[in-house]
Amino acid sequence: MSSLIGIGDTEPVRLRLAQALAYCATRADAADPRGSLRSDQLRPRVLEPDRARAVHAIAHLRTVYVPRNLSQVTNGDGLGGGRLLAYFPDADLSDGAAEQETDGFFDVYNAPPWDTWVALLRDESRSDRSYQEFLVSWVPPAFVALAGRGIHVNPESCIVWLDDVHAPVCSTLRSDGLLR
Repeated sequence: MSSLIGIGDTEPVRLRLAQALAYCATRADAADPRGSLRSDQLRPRVLEPDRARAVHAIAHLRTVYVPRNLSQVTNGDGLGGGRLLAYFPDADLSDGAAEQETDGFFDVYNAPPWDTWVALLRDESRSDRSYQEFLVSWVPPAFVALAGRGIHVNPESCIVWLDDVHAPVCSTLRSDGLLR
């Protein structure tokens, strides 16, 4: 079973994705991978125990800064040259390799910048509980190659392209043209 935590279907993912693209469009600065997509106004609460609540709060706050009449992203062309990333926080070893390789695009915990967060998903069909819950984020085109280098050096594979995740919700996104 695969589900969006706190969301019933893929439609909110499409809207959140459009909002992330709009929000990050003017902020993504290839010269500042560590800071350009970690805005103070969306910074998650440091000790937020509920991941779903943290992701939801960021998505809600982001709506204040983007146009209200955004169209949902309906296919891969709507990703603006960027890619979708999956981060499995329970599988993270915090080794710092991806952070070092990407000049801070990923933090020491391998988390992508919070401005790019889209949704927290769960795939309960996975036998390894460390890989059941994952954060989906949008990587702007200016950071796709850099993020790829971070993925390459990540030994525990807690960061991967969402195209490479085999979960029912990803199959739906794939059939809708959002993933390869």
